Amino acid sequence: MALSMKMFSLCFRRQIRRQFNTASSFKYDKDVRVRFAPSPTGFMHLGSLRTAFYNYLFAKSKSGRFVVRIEDTDQTRIVDGAIEKILETLHWAKIHPDEGPLIGGNFGPYIQSQRTDLYNIYVNELLKKGAAYKCFCTKLRLNLIRKDAMKHGEIPKYDNKCRHLSETEIQEKIAAKTPYVIRFKLNTEDHEPFTDLVFGHYDVNIADYEGDPVIMKSDGYPTYHFANVVDDHLMEITHVLRGQEWQVSTPKHLLMYKAFGWSPPQYGHLPLIMNSDGTKLSKRQGDIQISFYQDKGYAPDAVLKYLTLIGGGYTQTVDNSIEYDSLEDLVTKFSVQNMSSHSGHIDIEKLEQVNKVYLQRALNDDPDLITEQAMKVLRKHLQSKYQDRNSGDLLDKQHVTDILCWAMKDSRICKITDLTEPEWEFLWKTPSNSQIQELCEKSSVDICKILQDCYNVVCQLQEFQEYSLKKALSVLAKEKGINMKLFMHILRVSLSGLQAGPPVVEMMSILGKEASLRRLKHAEHFINDVQCVDIKS
Repeated sequence: MALSMKMFSLCFRRQIRRQFNTASSFKYDKDVRVRFAPSPTGFMHLGSLRTAFYNYLFAKSKSGRFVVRIEDTDQTRIVDGAIEKILETLHWAKIHPDEGPLIGGNFGPYIQSQRTDLYNIYVNELLKKGAAYKCFCTKLRLNLIRKDAMKHGEIPKYDNKCRHLSETEIQEKIAAKTPYVIRFKLNTEDHEPFTDLVFGHYDVNIADYEGDPVIMKSDGYPTYHFANVVDDHLMEITHVLRGQEWQVSTPKHLLMYKAFGWSPPQYGHLPLIMNSDGTKLSKRQGDIQISFYQDKGYAPDAVLKYLTLIGGGYTQTVDNSIEYDSLEDLVTKFSVQNMSSHSGHIDIEKLEQVNKVYLQRALNDDPDLITEQAMKVLRKHLQSKYQDRNSGDLLDKQHVTDILCWAMKDSRICKITDLTEPEWEFLWKTPSNSQIQELCEKSSVDICKILQDCYNVVCQLQEFQEYSLKKALSVLAKEKGINMKLFMHILRVSLSGLQAGPPVVEMMSILGKEASLRRLKHAEHFINDVQCVDIKS
């Protein structure tokens, strides 16, 4: 069943259409057309986003057009909501198509299940030419062929039996309503090598390794191999950039172009992305799904930059340092000649460094926007974690901006969501009573008196800066005969509830004078309430 575009919410479709229609500032060249053709059998992962992005980069670097086409002919494996999520992910990444399911174009429909009439026309053309035939072999027979080949250590492949059926035999089987598929004839003598845009010369005679492939299934839907050839031709696709796993199928596709008498596009295959230990990625891995990177708080432009470091296409810096590049910069600098044929490896530490570079640039360029984003993340986090509990100091826009600048200055964070980690909870939440209670029980000094004295000293400070705080607290400790290490520990727990963290004066400086005083007083009042003041010094 064709998946109706009515599944998309009206609000989302309008938002995407407005964005797609206004986002691109690039001029078009009708001679260059590429496509990203995902299958809605799952959600976007690093590999599929890389494929989409590199097609986009290639198109825009050639002033061409970037087409999105949904390949949903495998109806049994479609995942509910996958089409919407794929398009939402492209929107999140700012990879805006020039043609596609939501915005249309001159070569639609852009969903394959809505193009079945076209496939029937062209499969009948191959049947008439004798380049294809109807195959009535049962699943049982095909399984026996496969098992027999494996038993003898051979590559399983169809034996092309139905190629040799007479017209009378074919009509008898059709009259008997015997189910059938349609297969394309692979002839050894027809094979042609091709030049891969990334890997160079490629010469494999596919007929030596495969039997005749199915191009139309018994349910009336075409296979990927057939549909993508027909669609690429009808949509005038000039270049195909796709994953390396499809390289072995390219000779098969070229033979179909030859059977139709069509000129094929140029093919380039993107090398595999591997785990850091060199093992293959699995779709079941949570850390390759784009939703993982979204949930972790990585910026989309940083993820795209990171993909270019995995996949190549650029001249690297002499010292391999990470430079900021806008999307326009990445388009301008991209060259398919610079793409590597070697597998890339996931490196989360590198992504962290990339995101830090991009976050710093965004904070410099538009601090208000980044602050608003941070406040949204922090509000969601605090509401989710503490619900109706008092989470401490209210989020103040200037305070959040100051914290972002402070955290970025010494590379304390790489992304906004890092500020929700336990080590930074003190920035948003007053220490709990249990944390202060623990301090009371483990201390042998008059903590209330120490907090009172500290409160008074801080109140009198005209300049609330790290150097003035450090000097004032040092004088206080000396005057009162308090061990400095113990003094700092008491203040640290009273201010943050933490046993370790940034220096106390730095902590007070970033919290601000009012918040610091409020927390000191909160700790003092709690200790009085539980009657800890009688602990002997």
